Amino acid sequence: MTSSTPPGEDTHDTGDLQDTGDTALYERRLAEFEYAIWHLGAAFTRWRRDCLDAVSETNLTSTEAAILHAVHMMGTSKGLMEIARLLHRDDIANLQYGLKKLTQLGLIERQGRSRKATVYAVTEAGGALVEAYLARRREVLLRLFMQVAPTSAELDNLIMQMHVMIGLYDQSSDLLLTRQP
Repeated sequence: MTSSTPPGEDTHDTGDLQDTGDTALYERRLAEFEYAIWHLGAAFTRWRRDCLDAVSETNLTSTEAAILHAVHMMGTSKGLMEIARLLHRDDIANLQYGLKKLTQLGLIERQGRSRKATVYAVTEAGGALVEAYLARRREVLLRLFMQVAPTSAELDNLIMQMHVMIGLYDQSSDLLLTRQP
């Protein structure tokens, strides 16, 4: 912290992370930020569930809804590992279970004969469900979200900030796995 910074004001210089009042304040704010992320995740999960429930009686779980949207994305078939990458997930068994359930419900179809060549595509029923969800999202969420980011440029900035935060947390996890105390 420089001498021109008033006491209690944040600086971006964490130096050697000595236990100072400023570092403690920053750490408390980081904890509040993470708490907000948990709330955002829960709110988004609830929104996705409620929006799907409003347009269908399929009672999909959050994971199943995410898989359906990922398979629908860009109108191309996708394999298991591509779906996992798109959803930033590493719990392959849960994704496989979701794919199986979506297939049984007739919302996606499995294509290909071998495990490596297997891809999943959205069926007509699955596509109709996603399109109904998107229409409802336009009706309800779009106008509310425009209060947060009124322009495409502002929304792009929010998206970039979220991707940077994802990178920070991914890198922190890697550091935990590769560095011994």
